[in-house]
Amino acid sequence: MTITSSSWRWRTTARSTDPSAGDLAEAGLEHVELKVAETGISAEGVAIGGAGWATRWRIVVDAEWASVRSLHLTRLGGPTVALRHDGYGEWSDGEGRRRPEFSGLTDCLVAGSPFGLIALLQRLGAKATKAQSLDVVTVSVPDFTIARATVALKSSDGGRRIAVTIAGTTETVEIDADGVVTTWGDRIARITADDTPKIVVPAAE
Repeated sequence: MTITSSSWRWRTTARSTDPSAGDLAEAGLEHVELKVAETGISAEGVAIGGAGWATRWRIVVDAEWASVRSLHLTRLGGPTVALRHDGYGEWSDGEGRRRPEFSGLTDCLVAGSPFGLIALLQRLGAKATKAQSLDVVTVSVPDFTIARATVALKSSDGGRRIAVTIAGTTETVEIDADGVVTTWGDRIARITADDTPKIVVPAAE
């Protein structure tokens, strides 16, 4: 699985948090720009949630996808979360305070975004086809709760389909030949620019 600089876009859906909405699904969108260099990998993303929130984030990963080195996540008009990893298993927050509860972890997943899983799978390489469980740092959105969680992986179809279990919920993730997520259950689907709704501006009279 070899990835070079690229742009990715996914359509996302989530159940409404409004009790009066019933089973109504809220649609969202995420766009990611990836840059790969000999010195490291950086990804910048913008996510728009259907519940009236939006975030922007930047994640830096070691060269060869060895480990996540930093996360900077901001909710537009709201708080910011920053995490740094020293490359040896120790984490700290944006103010330099150690986060010992994350000691030994190398991966970080932002809820609703496929990029953290993509980075994890790239790091595992061929080992991603083996059934396994790993502890990761997770950040929930939009409330920005940071926690340690266990992710279980069980692949099939030559590694192109992976059953991913997080917090007791299992969903099937499909990836392409480069290891990029194409679908994640019924919540996330990769799209092209041609699939994105267009805004038509009426011509001036």
